[in-house]
Amino acid sequence: MKKVKLVVWMLIVVFVVVVIYQNKDFFWETKKSLTINLPLIPEQYKTLPEVELLVIFGIFFAAGLLLGIYLMFGRGLKKKKTIKALKVQVKEESEKAVGLEKELRTVLGGESLPPDNTVQTDPALQATDANPGGQPPTGDNKP
Repeated sequence: MKKVKLVVWMLIVVFVVVVIYQNKDFFWETKKSLTINLPLIPEQYKTLPEVELLVIFGIFFAAGLLLGIYLMFGRGLKKKKTIKALKVQVKEESEKAVGLEKELRTVLGGESLPPDNTVQTDPALQATDANPGGQPPTGDNKP
């Protein structure tokens, strides 16, 4: 999948380079100035200096790229932070459960609880290859 993704990105870059090269007169020789028409901005700052269109396209491309990277890594970092907090919470809860189990053992004398974190189950109810559903075997099933 990584190789396919790399090939797709390479094709996109090649396509953009070809479009820019074939239209180099438009991108390099055409100069435009951007105008910001907001009432709060003073008149002297509303028009930006003239620059080539390639520079304008490059600025907007870079801004979009940086925004995409920020959003991509921001979500990943938030997920990692959440996972880390949940792992700490699971560790605390398991330690609390072990403490409560030890306390219960001391109160009840340890006779009615299985030994240290082991759950005893009926072997007939365990799921195996011969008994995939974990159902109790009946007398009809003969090997």
